[in-house]
Amino acid sequence: MADPVEFKQKKVPMMERFGTYYLNVLGKREFGHHVFDFTDEELHEKIKKITAKGIFFSALAGLVCVWPTIFVDQLKQHERWLVHYAWTYGTTLLSVALEFYLLFVIAIKTVHEVSELINIHAHKKDIFLEGPFNVTNILARAALELPDPEMRILGIDPFEKVSKRNLLILGLLYKVRILLTNLILKFILRKTVGDMIWGFSINYVALPVECFWNGMVIYRVVKEARLRLFGFALSNHIAENLVQDHMINKLSPEAKSGCMRAIGNAVVMARNYHPNMIILLLRFQELLKIGENDHFDDWDLFLENLKKVNDMEKNFLLNLFTIAISFDGKISHFEKSAVKEAYGMSYSVYHPRLTQLIDHLHHGRLHAAAALCHLDFSPD
Repeated sequence: MADPVEFKQKKVPMMERFGTYYLNVLGKREFGHHVFDFTDEELHEKIKKITAKGIFFSALAGLVCVWPTIFVDQLKQHERWLVHYAWTYGTTLLSVALEFYLLFVIAIKTVHEVSELINIHAHKKDIFLEGPFNVTNILARAALELPDPEMRILGIDPFEKVSKRNLLILGLLYKVRILLTNLILKFILRKTVGDMIWGFSINYVALPVECFWNGMVIYRVVKEARLRLFGFALSNHIAENLVQDHMINKLSPEAKSGCMRAIGNAVVMARNYHPNMIILLLRFQELLKIGENDHFDDWDLFLENLKKVNDMEKNFLLNLFTIAISFDGKISHFEKSAVKEAYGMSYSVYHPRLTQLIDHLHHGRLHAAAALCHLDFSPD
């Protein structure tokens, strides 16, 4: 069977290699527990503690690394401009480099602790042992907030309808937010209290700002890592249940194509390469033994599948479509209009399930999400 995945960029980016190196250094310890052994409440509390520790150390790193820049700037402010800026910019470059390194290591360590809690290695089958969708690579990209690799999978291109210019603009806005926060706070403080607060320059406002944003980075990293790990666990959970229930053998060829189109169209509508959807797609590709491109991202063909299959298989496809749409933890405006068309008269049955599943994934309720990921021929 031909490789269904065609990566547009063969070489793994340097930062991703950095992340996978550190994750491998931290090791893959064997644990006796399975993620489903914990209740949702227990998982929430454990991940909350891991997040709090990561936020504390990232904020501390920001505090320690930004302070020298401000101190040197104040110390050398009466020197000649060349000396002043040479010292200030030199210190800034060293501080930024050290802060980035510390923040990356803290993020990697925090993500690793979450992965140990979820114990992804408890799964006996992992079809992603190598390449960009190896679990280690997925976690490295989550920890370092790197984009997932561009690809075509069975002819499906998630960015086919996405403006690359808009993606670039969003990325630039993301990078300048700390600078804008600092400038706005300094402007407000100068207008309200002047250049000094309790004998300290208002330039020191950069310290709490840096601590806040570093903490937010770790919070967001853990949230995304948790979502990716939950998606991995749920994809395995769904596949194992389908094998045990012999559900795949009960599907007609039309329904099998519909399965791939249910997930493929969800991937395109999400307009990103979120690994949860890719893993789900690859698991079904393996289960259904499909290796040929058959326009699995064609929305009209998916709607045609829904019309041609019987009522029981239609329920199965809509159940799968609901799961796939929810798997990145959000629903876009584009997806909202599409699900109405797919659900049709059954909108009031499936849409509440979709919103509940997204809410469970968004808030880290694994058991509640798993209960809504059961696939069968009934609509509930």
